[in-house]
Amino acid sequence: MLLIPKKGKNCIDYDADLAKKIDYVIIVNDVDSSNVGDLFSIWNQKCKVIICNDITDYYDFLKREKRIGNNTNIMIIGTKNTEYDTILDYQYLTSFYLFYTDESKKIDKEINKWNKNFINKNDNVLIKDALNQLIYMNSNGKYLRALLIALGYYSTKKTDDSYLALAAAYETFQTSILIHDDLIDNSTMRRGKTTINNKYMEKFDKYDLKDQNFEKKKCDTANSLSLCIGDLGFYIANNMIMDSYRDNDNLYSVLKFFNEVVIKTIKGEIIDVILPFNEEYNSKNKCLERDVMEIYELKTAWYTIVGPFALGMLLAGSKERTVESLVKTLMPLGIAFQIKDDLLGVYGDVKKMGKSTNSDVEEYKQTLLYYYTIDQGEYAEELKKYYGRNLKEKELEHLKDIFDKSGAKKYAIDVMNNLFLNAKKNIVKNRHIPTKYREIMMGLIIFLEIREN
Repeated sequence: MLLIPKKGKNCIDYDADLAKKIDYVIIVNDVDSSNVGDLFSIWNQKCKVIICNDITDYYDFLKREKRIGNNTNIMIIGTKNTEYDTILDYQYLTSFYLFYTDESKKIDKEINKWNKNFINKNDNVLIKDALNQLIYMNSNGKYLRALLIALGYYSTKKTDDSYLALAAAYETFQTSILIHDDLIDNSTMRRGKTTINNKYMEKFDKYDLKDQNFEKKKCDTANSLSLCIGDLGFYIANNMIMDSYRDNDNLYSVLKFFNEVVIKTIKGEIIDVILPFNEEYNSKNKCLERDVMEIYELKTAWYTIVGPFALGMLLAGSKERTVESLVKTLMPLGIAFQIKDDLLGVYGDVKKMGKSTNSDVEEYKQTLLYYYTIDQGEYAEELKKYYGRNLKEKELEHLKDIFDKSGAKKYAIDVMNNLFLNAKKNIVKNRHIPTKYREIMMGLIIFLEIREN
């Protein structure tokens, strides 16, 4: 049970019988309110009371409390000056978190089931080893995209778990494209693990016969194997979909749309690869905001947010017109997601990120941060001194200072926040999504706003 005050009120009157049923009382505190102590004293008689000054504190609390689940009774109230919309945000985030934790367990189980079937008993030892590398990477993800497939499926009022195989297939596709992405970006970490090509290089370093060409051949072979493993994953994902839904009337629509998402993602990757090279080595090149935004739309928004949700809807039999309306609804969220990623890539904590940071700088990536600084001109030359290099900690601090002084950080945050706001407005207005799942989607947006990895 999740309980909040009626609109227009911040608090619920104390009731001893109600208090017996409540596991946690969350007090959303406004620093200018004076009655937080009174509320705590009242509800702490029978309940565990948590005072939250910030929604990120509340999310940290949710993650810490392993006992919280769909059977937990939570009441969220506010202090005297707390805005009612803030209480609603806590409600939305709670709804999302409970949905996320519940569905993620099912998704993880499904993915592990498929992972066990990747290896054929007739495969030789080298192929088995390669497939084990795919399995190694195809686990312990955040499952955000799989979760969006679930949300898209349930938003059509379906209640069964038929989406799970599609979710597992999509996560396998994601793993595969990330393997390729890690090669392109020369990344050493992904999901807190050593990337596959680097794992192979570590293995080859133990070989006993080496010559002057060993280092180059070692790197080339490891990269080639990663490329092959990524390719394998793409077609395994396709087979997972076909095997699971061969008797489903919506298979053609799902598979066609799935391939369209893959195509859009690769088109975005193409632009993302060539633009940095042009910027670094072609003096006539000009970094344009529209090019950066096109990368965000094609490479991230489609494959991270829009595509998975739409696939869930298509599996459930939604009409194309309905799906098209959801594409427009969710596109701002997908773009905002990538801007957040860019900011975390510079300002984030590598331990929390679980992947290499500063790779955007090293690979000369065209981001809003880079575009704005170059476009404004004042710090353009200073910025270029740092791009294309693996920065040390002190150099990274100088880079952050440039983004701060140029206004690039503020500009990127403002664009991102406007997109998040537009996404919220779109969700509220879209009547194709039932109220329950609109609330979960609102919670998802809040989660993406406050995420640290």
